[in-house]
Amino acid sequence: METHIYMIRHCESPKLGGSEERRGLTRKGTMDASKLTTLLRNEDIEVFISSPYTRALLSIEELATESGKEILLCENFKECTFSKGDKVVPNEQVYPLVKKMFSNHEYAILGGETYDQCLDRAIFGLERVLRNFEGKRIAISTHGFVMTIMIRNFIKHIGFDFLMETTKPDVFLLKFDGMTVTEFTRIWREV
Repeated sequence: METHIYMIRHCESPKLGGSEERRGLTRKGTMDASKLTTLLRNEDIEVFISSPYTRALLSIEELATESGKEILLCENFKECTFSKGDKVVPNEQVYPLVKKMFSNHEYAILGGETYDQCLDRAIFGLERVLRNFEGKRIAISTHGFVMTIMIRNFIKHIGFDFLMETTKPDVFLLKFDGMTVTEFTRIWREV
């Protein structure tokens, strides 16, 4: 029984300080959320799951509402904790850190998660989704690092360069037979 996972990297969000968890979407991010709805409305998505972070939730809210479905929140799909606290980490600081984490899975700065810790929680969540919703079409709205390491768990050649080539938003379709990926396709495109 084939399960379809639409792995969605959230839409653009402002990085102006404040709370990492409560960042919303930029004007472009809001427009792109509507484009996500247009792109995915005919995919017959049955289950909507999101990181609890506002930007991930807002990225699929319109699509879920249009589909008449509620969005299930899943802590396992929140972004990696890169540092202590809930502060926004600027890209010029986070990307060198992420690159180091890809080469050393035990590396973290004080108060942050390692690659392996983040992967363990994310894959635990994904495996639960695959068991609980087997044979369904499922949208998971998450974050760049978490999305990349979840995909990399199944497709080993994916890494830091893949993450850097993704966009906000981005959408990848993974077809599963049980816990095995049988097909992997990037489906995001401007509509």
